[in-house]
Amino acid sequence: MLNKLRPFIAKYINLLSQNIDVNPNIITVIGLILSFFAVLLSATRKYVGAVPFLIALSGIADVLDGAIARVKNRVTAWGGVLDSFCDRIEEFNYLFSLTLLGVNSYLGYLAILVSFLISYLRALGEERGIRVEGVGILERGERIVLIFIAALVIVINGGYGASVADMIVLALVMLGAVTVVQRLYYILKELRRS
Repeated sequence: MLNKLRPFIAKYINLLSQNIDVNPNIITVIGLILSFFAVLLSATRKYVGAVPFLIALSGIADVLDGAIARVKNRVTAWGGVLDSFCDRIEEFNYLFSLTLLGVNSYLGYLAILVSFLISYLRALGEERGIRVEGVGILERGERIVLIFIAALVIVINGGYGASVADMIVLALVMLGAVTVVQRLYYILKELRRS
């Protein structure tokens, strides 16, 4: 869904990226570190108000690293591997932070499972020469937005926020399951066509 906004957003991200002269891999690692801080603050229950913003900043770093690599002509195979590797850890950290803040642990588990399956199916498809990016209603960008909103609701509403956040995570799980089915079907269709 957010992929439809990508050309519009990319214009501004690319303008911003032109003024940043940092190795994109450093931005990737900064995003990863921020996600670990989100877990730490969630676990210690100190400064939990910062958790949604750490998630948002980590997500922004994930957008910037690739944009900087493209704009500065620094795209490398290693950068792609590092980015994908860090993305999986970050997403786990975001969802684990939510469970530490009070989201139902079963929902947290299912959200982690669905998120990993969505990413895994993309990797499986691309390994077989099938472009899977943009297939399905809940890609990484949408998942991060939902996770950010859930964390923000918990922080703003305290204990009452966890039940609202549960509903947001449940929506993530259900939409994620639909995306898994969409990607499986798309890959099957493309494999039969070739």
